[in-house]
This record gives sequence, C-alpha cells and structure tokens, in this order.
Amino acid sequence: MKQHERDEFFDPPERPAPAPAAAAGGEKGSAEKKAARIVALVLGGIFLAVAAFLGGWFGQYYSLDEEVRTYLWAKSVLEKNYYQPLDESELYQGLYDSLSVDPYTQFYPPAEYDSYLAQGAGENKDAGIYVYREQKAEDLTQVFLSAENSPACLAGIKKGMYVLAFGTSENDLTEGNYGDFKAFVSTHKGAVVVRCGYHTDGSDAKNYTIASKSYQTSFLTYRDSETSYGFRGDGSVLTLTETDMPLVGADDKTAYIRLEEFSGNNTPSEFVQLLKKMKERGREHLVLDLRSNGGGYLDLLGDIASHLMRNATEKHPMFTYTESRSGQKTNYLCAQSDFSSYFSPSSRIYVLADECSASASECLIGVLVDYGTVPYSCIYLREDDAGVAKTFGKGIMQTHFDNANGASMKLTTATVHWPVSGRCIHGVGVTSADGAVPIPAPFVWGERDVMLDEVLSRICG
Repeated sequence: MKQHERDEFFDPPERPAPAPAAAAGGEKGSAEKKAARIVALVLGGIFLAVAAFLGGWFGQYYSLDEEVRTYLWAKSVLEKNYYQPLDESELYQGLYDSLSVDPYTQFYPPAEYDSYLAQGAGENKDAGIYVYREQKAEDLTQVFLSAENSPACLAGIKKGMYVLAFGTSENDLTEGNYGDFKAFVSTHKGAVVVRCGYHTDGSDAKNYTIASKSYQTSFLTYRDSETSYGFRGDGSVLTLTETDMPLVGADDKTAYIRLEEFSGNNTPSEFVQLLKKMKERGREHLVLDLRSNGGGYLDLLGDIASHLMRNATEKHPMFTYTESRSGQKTNYLCAQSDFSSYFSPSSRIYVLADECSASASECLIGVLVDYGTVPYSCIYLREDDAGVAKTFGKGIMQTHFDNANGASMKLTTATVHWPVSGRCIHGVGVTSADGAVPIPAPFVWGERDVMLDEVLSRICG
C-alpha cells in the first residue's frame, strides 16, 4: 500500500474567525463555507466538489461487494492511523458523516484522485481565474487569484480586480453579483468575456476573453525595483520570462519573491532560478511573500527550506519532524543547505503572511525562525478589522492511503513540529504576540498592495 504525504492542496482556508480555537479546529460545514468564498472558476464547470463518502455515491462507482470492502478498508485505515485516538462512536460517526473527523480528512474516488494529483503537479485545464465574494451589501465579485501562466493571467486579469460584467461575447455582457457569475460559469463552456477593473464604477474596466485550456501553472513570481519575472510556456517545463512589473518602493538591494503554494513539479527548480536571478541582479535582501499560501507537499517544503537556513551546520539539516498518535517521531531532512550560495552574512530576509498562510507556510516560517534566518520582528502579519494578526494555525499532517481500486483516503496522521524548537503551532499559529509585526491591510489587495507598500517603506526607507 503506497503512502505519501500532502498538506491541503489548492484549498485556501476561509479567513479564520478571531478566536484561534475556532480558526484551527474548524467546524461542521466549513468546507461548504470555504467553497462559497473562494471558488475556482473552471469554464464548463465549477472546480472539484468534495466527494461524499457514503449515501448514494458508492452506488455510482462500486458493486455491493466492492462497497463493503472499501468501507472496511477505510475503517481500518482510520482506526490505525488517525493522529488522535477515536472511540467507537467517533469512528462510526466519522465514517457515516463523510469522514468528518476533522476538516482535512477526505475520501477520493479514483477519477477525482487522479485530478487531485494532476493539480498538485501544476497540471491544469481551466481558465485560471479564482474569485472571492467580498462581504458587502453589493455582494461584489473580486479576483482572488489569476494563476500564473493561465489563460486569465496571459490575458491580463490580475488579483484584486472586480468582475463587473460577463457574457459569451462583448455584445451580450450582463452585470451580476457573485451568485450570478458563479451560475454563468457553471453553465457556459468555451470562450467567455469578462469585464474587469480595479474600480467598482467601471472607470478603468476592460474586456478580457478567456477560455479553458491545458497549461502548466507556476506558483512563483519575482519582482525588484526595475523589473519582474514569471514562468511562461506551453510545455511541462516553463521558461523564466521578463514580465515588466517593477516593484515600486523597493530599493536596489531588495528582491521580492511570491510563493502561492508548495505544489507543482517545477517549483523547486523555479525557486532556484529566482534566487540566481536575484543574485545576478545584485539584490542581497529578500521579501518572501507567503500570504494566502495554504500549504502543499512536504518534500517541496524541504526543497525550498534548504536554501534559507542561515545557521544550519549539518550537511542534511532537519526542516521539520512529526509525531504520530503512538509517539513515534519522524525527522524530515533537507538534501542540502546552501544559504551562502545566494545570500551574504549581512543579507536580510522578511516574510509576509496572513490568516490564510497555513501548514507548510507556517512550517517554513518555523525553519526561518529556528535557524536564525529571520527574527520575529522581520515577520509581517496582516491585521484584520478586529485587530487580529496571525497565521492560520495548522500544525497537523495528512497522509494519503491508496486503495487497490484506485481510490485514496487523505487522513490526518501526525502533529507537525518546528525543527529546532519543537514548537507545534496547531490551533495557535504565528501571532503578533510572538513579536511578529501587524500591518492593517485589506485581505485581497487590488491596484495597490497596501501591506506590501507599508513593509517596503519600513525596510527600504
């Protein structure tokens, strides 16, 4: 039976409630709330829905015998591997209620599991536009993400723009709210036209034509005071390409790298390319943006961390360790440690994070803190309207267990700990109480990135 670990993929957590316990533990129905807030708009259908484990679903995929075998397999996996003890009532209730033992445990039928793995590799077939319902009376639709190298990105749609109208051509555009747009996308295939702009009055709006296509997404971008770079191309390996979006406010010694999530087959090599570009361009300081990075693969975390460990002395330093229900400790080691290849002893690294920076993002922050790369005073957290500044608080790990029939179960199997201090941030996160710096700013930035601008003004003077 194959086992491989993967944190929450392509699943930006809903902005957590102010109370840390509520944010970390989740609640029944949180997946539905999350889907209502940040929706992947695939032209021809809304993104993958959460698979129901029982009650009718099995009838579509399995014969009765197969159903019984799969149920018993899931029960056995849950009993043996869940990271906390479950009594009989919790076990059977969890199985009956779509594996609701926690918000991260989930069952994948074979077809959905294949799609899940493809997306984790960065292989997509959609338009690459993800929208967010702004919680105002107008029920506005705002672009949460325009995936790098996607049709939406290449067309010029950017994060923070509002979707003001939509239709099948420029001659039949219709205004509508978030629900209208969601319904439109779910029922229309092929190319569509969306009218987007940063201002809700439409004063800067333009029409963009987009259609679903297969593409390799990138999760990394680079900017400095003079220019910017992204990864572009039609194949599985993308080319570093100048995109001409200089970072206003940065000085000539500071580079900026944004990491959307710890996914994608190319992410480790692309990150190295950006570090080399940073050094080639004479930038010695780095702003690492992890805002709304909900996590990803554990091995990619190790690959990224290996370049950022200032005081690591081991050839293969540990970047995290986990503890199972039985108390078994598993150490995860980097293949290398080459901080000095890209940074000088005087280099400074700064981190941007918010309430949706979760899991692998929080663990990378732990690596930076524990190895002396970043003091808490160089970690900047978005402060929300209630005055709360924290990361999400996910310090548990999921493992996939594959069934012989092609199905898979993602199960929470261990707590995750920072490599030197042993800290587990589950249910708490990294907070301003640790010494991180709160910055009041909108959750979704638009034409102006208020939080980034403020950080640059502080560190670049």
